[in-house]
Amino acid sequence: MGFPPQGTDSKQTTPKNLQGEMIARPKGGVRETDSVTTTLAWQVVVTYTVPAGVVSDWKFELAKILVSCPNDVLYRLRWNGVVISPEVYVTGGIPFTDWFPWDYENMRGDGVKAFDIQAQFPVGGAAALCHGEIVGEYVVYDFNL
Repeated sequence: MGFPPQGTDSKQTTPKNLQGEMIARPKGGVRETDSVTTTLAWQVVVTYTVPAGVVSDWKFELAKILVSCPNDVLYRLRWNGVVISPEVYVTGGIPFTDWFPWDYENMRGDGVKAFDIQAQFPVGGAAALCHGEIVGEYVVYDFNL
């Protein structure tokens, strides 16, 4: 008996109205872009501080980040000085885009709290100029939920 078994439909059965729901949708625009020369210690590549004027009922939603470096690099994300992601290894020369189409972190701004990307080169690696970009938007949010 071959695969698929006779009498079964091997076509996608997802209803048309649900197709595409899991595709990342970018939000907002580029908020910050910057570069830093990597070392064996974590360096802040780019920082975005959520302005104080959006504290009451707005929050920052991260849509995507971009990390690129000619050499291998590790990066991680922080909110308010706290690491909120695992370390991610990016092979040198390949720009790495990470999409966050839904709420990634509860990032309510107060004019002091900041979101940043940190990078360092791995043991055995070499220093290089690493570029980072933060894309997102402000959205109305009920923090009492």
